[in-house]
Amino acid sequence: MPTTDPFHALVLMNAVFASAAWCLAKPSWPAAASLSVASVLWLFFNAPIEGAVLYVVDADRGLTESDFITLAGLILAAVTVVRVRRSDVD
Repeated sequence: MPTTDPFHALVLMNAVFASAAWCLAKPSWPAAASLSVASVLWLFFNAPIEGAVLYVVDADRGLTESDFITLAGLILAAVTVVRVRRSDVD
């Protein structure tokens, strides 16, 4: 897993939150795409600020608190896609 310093991890976390705010404020395809990309990147680059391990897979891997940011981002991106598709139909 790639390692980064805490500064870059915090910048990426802010990118996830900014993309989520964009999805909530003005749903669009670019907003959903940026949130999806930022959320998946967060999963790989959150090592410096992961938080507590909730479920241990093996000695090197497990599910941490910050992994749920990825899940929440992908769910919000999916909801944004549904909202955009509904508005295109109307």
